[in-house]
Amino acid sequence: MLLGPSDKAGAKASVAIAPAAHQLFEVVRDHYGARLALVFGNEAREGLCPYYRAGRCFHCDVGAGEGGAFDGEANAARLAFFEARYAAIWPGLVHLVLYNSGSTLNIQELSSVSLERIIAFAARLPEVREVSLDSREPYIVARTLDTLAQGLRPDQRARPIIGLETADDHRREILLSKRMPRSAVERAFAAVGEANARHGQGRFGVDVNVVIAGPGTEVGCDVSAAEDAAATARYVYELGVRHGVAVDLNAHPYYLSSRSRERFAGHPRCSLSAAVAGVRALVAERDAAPRVCRGGIYVGWEDEGFDTERESRADLLSRAGEAFERFNQTLDPSALDGLQASQT
Repeated sequence: MLLGPSDKAGAKASVAIAPAAHQLFEVVRDHYGARLALVFGNEAREGLCPYYRAGRCFHCDVGAGEGGAFDGEANAARLAFFEARYAAIWPGLVHLVLYNSGSTLNIQELSSVSLERIIAFAARLPEVREVSLDSREPYIVARTLDTLAQGLRPDQRARPIIGLETADDHRREILLSKRMPRSAVERAFAAVGEANARHGQGRFGVDVNVVIAGPGTEVGCDVSAAEDAAATARYVYELGVRHGVAVDLNAHPYYLSSRSRERFAGHPRCSLSAAVAGVRALVAERDAAPRVCRGGIYVGWEDEGFDTERESRADLLSRAGEAFERFNQTLDPSALDGLQASQT
């Protein structure tokens, strides 16, 4: 079934109640327990992430959205679809992850009515303790964080997601064109720390995306990939300690999307050995960090539908995925032993 909401320019665009297959995830397990990602529609003009529209984030195809602008009615219908589709898993779900092809905390991309409706649903899930919300640093502010605290149960933790990718300013600001200065990232961490002070320590955390072996790292060099991942983890753990915020890392081995293939033609996907080296580096930094800032680490090995080499590498993705799944649950790097030898 399709809905056809009007965008801000008055044009009609049909949007699907159900996400496309590559955005319709199944339950997996992470450090906390059963985990499920839900993708809602972007309510900005034409359904595009404003940063994608502005020609930023050169490695990312996600911001292209779903081919049309959503509105509150369409997202309410999608929520009803999710409620029915996953009815059997809601009673045991522990970690809910929310996406919308952009920033869920930007009122232009997900209205306050839509966000509050989704958060109210999350609050009804009996075992959910962790709620991660994809966003960007400008939208992680007191008003929005207070809305999350008021909508979720006291035993649930809200975790805005920041797509930092790398702590290297040149790689992030210039190569990837993230336009994400350290001062803005640090303001977001400060806002989360202040929200914990208002609503109770532990009500909020931060998830940080880390790209392994992305543009700017030395091609074919596992050491370069590991050093960049380690420096990124060290930076955000330092912010976590400074502001009393637990930090979870989402590790994403770099792959070739349509956009990144065009922009970074000479930079190949992250090799399996570099992915393992990067994850081991993240574990080492986590182990060395003060306990107050330690969250989990989740490796998104094949959770993206924008990988242009996915079909040709399906066998490797599957075989390696089993090891990464074990790691995601245990955070034990020994789960990755022997993976390099299996790379083809």
